[in-house]
Amino acid sequence: MNGQWKDVLSTMPHTSAGVRDSDIRAEQNQTPASEAGFIDQKQLLAKLPISRGTLNNWKAKGVVPYIKIGRRCLYDWPSVQGALLRRQRGGQ
Repeated sequence: MNGQWKDVLSTMPHTSAGVRDSDIRAEQNQTPASEAGFIDQKQLLAKLPISRGTLNNWKAKGVVPYIKIGRRCLYDWPSVQGALLRRQRGGQ
């Protein structure tokens, strides 16, 4: 396996047989925002108050940056936040 892909895959969360889903969710929610890594669609939708259809529309329009590996789309949370903040309107 290529070294670059090993680095990408090693940063992705994985589950083991002895770990409960609640433990995984708690660990993911405590991840610092500055930590580099990719999240999947389910994790992104947990962070954003949008539907799956809206996310797909935003991807098609180029609003949300993503990386496609095979059939899977991965998102860099700081990049997604930056893209959404660049579209921010109003405020002082």
